[in-house]
Amino acid sequence: PRAFDRAFDRWRELYRAATQQLEAANQQLQMARRREDQQEARRRQQEALRQRNLLLQIDTQREESDFYPYRYLASEGFLPGYNFPALPVRAWVPRGSEGEFIARPRFLAIREFAPHNFLYHEGCQWEAVAFQAPPGGLEERKSSHKLCFSCGAFADPHLDCCPVCGTQFDGQNSLFTQLLEMPNVRMRRRDRITADEEERRRQGYELQTFFQFAPESSGYRVQEADVLSGQTPLLQLRYAPAATLLRINHGWRGSGGRGFLVNFENGEVPSRDQLERNRAGSSNPVPLQSIRLAVRSTQNLLLVRLVQPGVENPQALETTLRYALKRGIEETFELEETELAAECIGQGSHQAMLFYETAEGGAGVLRRLVEEPQALAEVAQVALEICHFQLSEAGIQDLRPECRAACYECLLSYANQREALQLDRYQIRDLLGLLVNSRTELRSLGRSRQEHLEWLRQLLDPRSELERRFLETLAAGGYRLPEDAQKAIADPDCVVDFFYSPNICIFCDGPVHDQPAQAERDRQLRSQLQGRGYRVLVLRYNQDLQEQLARYPEVFGKGS
Repeated sequence: PRAFDRAFDRWRELYRAATQQLEAANQQLQMARRREDQQEARRRQQEALRQRNLLLQIDTQREESDFYPYRYLASEGFLPGYNFPALPVRAWVPRGSEGEFIARPRFLAIREFAPHNFLYHEGCQWEAVAFQAPPGGLEERKSSHKLCFSCGAFADPHLDCCPVCGTQFDGQNSLFTQLLEMPNVRMRRRDRITADEEERRRQGYELQTFFQFAPESSGYRVQEADVLSGQTPLLQLRYAPAATLLRINHGWRGSGGRGFLVNFENGEVPSRDQLERNRAGSSNPVPLQSIRLAVRSTQNLLLVRLVQPGVENPQALETTLRYALKRGIEETFELEETELAAECIGQGSHQAMLFYETAEGGAGVLRRLVEEPQALAEVAQVALEICHFQLSEAGIQDLRPECRAACYECLLSYANQREALQLDRYQIRDLLGLLVNSRTELRSLGRSRQEHLEWLRQLLDPRSELERRFLETLAAGGYRLPEDAQKAIADPDCVVDFFYSPNICIFCDGPVHDQPAQAERDRQLRSQLQGRGYRVLVLRYNQDLQEQLARYPEVFGKGS
């Protein structure tokens, strides 16, 4: 019920904003003494009425409206929706005596609906000129954060060090900034634009993505893994489910990333010409605040870091590998191009490739790259073929020598035109060849797989041959290793042979557990564990160990 109630908050915000505009227009109409002021007040009054009628489904086709209840609840993520962007940003487009709200996904709206950008809709050109202030004003949408340029994380403003990479914040590696969570916007029709506006539009906005891992109390665990060729590490992976992504619009390119000047009283964003006129002809300039725009979303993300680039142009290697892996993941797991995003994040030793699933609810493929030993190798094989290479006994053969660096059949696309000059398939040929024969090993508690295996061996019960065989079978077969061994649990008071986070207890039962008294004690203890939320798995000495592992692939994995 609470989630159902919260799903209508955006509708309430739009309705209250329209009501406030209507009340302000009525008051303005009563106070107007000039014809121009009366006309402007009537225009704002009619616009507010049109917005309210659209929200209340008056004089609209219910099934065609964005505020038809089932369509609206799908866009808010409360009901399953396959064709509507969840939690969108909406733009109000007035058209004569009518008007409509246009919805865009948040990560697209922060660019398409940004101040003074132009939108083409039904044969007309519209300009974003103002924000629709929610009840309580735009001040309620402001927040402060520290942005870490070293690793790309964002943090609370009171922290002195980055919670992800541990870098101590200073004026060079971080930015303390105020952000405006992007509200809905108002559009105005434009018939023509100036050359200066066309040039800014061509350059576009300066956009950056930052991330924050889910808190430990949420139950979502960050998983780390190494990608090895033999014993040589190639990549380091870090998978974070339900992470928060913060997309920031710093303003037009070339403006120094200072954000936008916004009138927080009425939500208007004056253009450059309006600012110059206000400075020249007004004794009481409008109070403006400089602010950066931001939207946020909860997504599964994967950070991929090259261990040793070892090339003259590491930037070209990273950029090319990022797009090659993205294409390989899409082909391997049958994803649409829009269901997966990839970009560079961080700098220096913390620079990494950021992959995140844009599909609502996640696609579930990035987790597989970390947990399955051969998943990334399969992606690399497909990526190698996409780049026109073929792996054979004679080495890596080039099937398209006429493709000098990259083409639209391999890596080039409309989305990466700004980085096209850095794409070179030959930069990643040898690395992809190594990744094809690589394996992915999960890290545990910050230790590599081999280090963790040695640590677990030291914890084994020397009296239990089954425990030793179980651990060696996991190691030899490429299965997932337990996080702990001989783990003490307080309630009920017991010691578990092996433990998998968050709640899986493994017991290795040898012949002594066949005795009736011991079997009864085992039954009572394990029943108490299950009653307290633990999952109990029992491995028997008189059954094939491989067959027992195969029954629980969700726990031990499928092996290599």
